[in-house]
Amino acid sequence: MDKQFGRIMRKMVITRMTSSSFSLWEPPVDLYESDTDLIVFMEAAGIDAQQIKVVVEPRMLTIKGERKCPVNGISTVHQLEIEYGRFERQLVLPRRIDTSRVISECRHGFLEVRMPLLKTQNTVEIVVK
Repeated sequence: MDKQFGRIMRKMVITRMTSSSFSLWEPPVDLYESDTDLIVFMEAAGIDAQQIKVVVEPRMLTIKGERKCPVNGISTVHQLEIEYGRFERQLVLPRRIDTSRVISECRHGFLEVRMPLLKTQNTVEIVVK
C-alpha cells in the first residue's frame, strides 16, 4: 500500500513540475495606478524574460509564460511549494490604456508592466437641431 501511494505521489509531483501538465497556474500580481499610468508587478522569480508574453488591449492585460524546473533527474521530492510549468494571468483593467505606449521589463524577480492611461476628453454638449 505504501509503495502504491509513493508511486502515485511521485507521478503527481513530476507532472506538476513538468511543462507537459495541462493545468495553468497564476502568479501573484499587484495593480497600481499613478496620475499617468496603470502599473502591474507580477512575481517572476526563475522565469526567463524570453518565456513571458504580454498582450494588452484597452481594458485587458494578459501575461503568459512558463517557469521551467531548474533541477533534472529528480528521484525524490521532500517538499514542493514553487509552481512550475505554464502560467497565465488575465486582468481586467479599471481604466482604458494607450496600448501603443505600454512597456515591460523583467528584473529582480518581478515583471513590471507600465500602461499609460488614455486621456479622456472633456464632456461636450451637442446642440440638437
